[in-house]
Amino acid sequence: MERPTAHSPERCRYCLNEACLFVDVSREDLAFEPERFTQTIEYEKGQTLFQEGAPVYGYYILCEGAVKLSRHLAGGKKLIVAVLGPGDILGLEASHRGRFALEAEALEHTRVGFIDKREFTRLLERHPRFAAALVEKLSEEVSKLQEHLWATLRRGARGRIAYLLLELSRTHGRNHPEGVLIDVVLTREELAEMAGVARETASLILSEFQSKGWIASQGRKILVRDRAALESLL
Repeated sequence: MERPTAHSPERCRYCLNEACLFVDVSREDLAFEPERFTQTIEYEKGQTLFQEGAPVYGYYILCEGAVKLSRHLAGGKKLIVAVLGPGDILGLEASHRGRFALEAEALEHTRVGFIDKREFTRLLERHPRFAAALVEKLSEEVSKLQEHLWATLRRGARGRIAYLLLELSRTHGRNHPEGVLIDVVLTREELAEMAGVARETASLILSEFQSKGWIASQGRKILVRDRAALESLL
């Protein structure tokens, strides 16, 4: 796999996304300018940022859009581990082994800031506040992965789908007059892969939830209308 190259000559504009790790660092240190070492790369829906097993040349800070992380299983199956949004960092789980453990694919038009691995190391050495924020971010991600695993192991199919919808509405939701709109397009197959159930099972459960008025379709997106009903299945 070749090193990522920018689709345009633009550099990181430091968008001040409140979820980004750069925010607190830059407010503390006005000399810190991420655009000096962060290369902007844009991907369209369906494009791969990196493949499972590819060498790690650097890390990706997600500035805009959404990315799914997945792992290929035996028999040609795929498990979607997470859907990431602005402020998340991709690739850190592979830093100690030198190769990506997961595959990353854009779910929509996505913009990332790519940081060379050596520059990232220098950043951690020069800016302790960034290192501290990174540790906190990684701790949050580990907790979310543990909760996702626990939810998958101890809940039935309906509970898994309910948990997934609630989690997506929390991480990728925006307010809507009738509830919370999950602001990322996911197919029923992708939802099934995230919940660890068969596609047919996921379709039946989603149809059931929709018939009860707990969720609704908004184009190709899902509107969560009754969080309490979904929470009752957990």
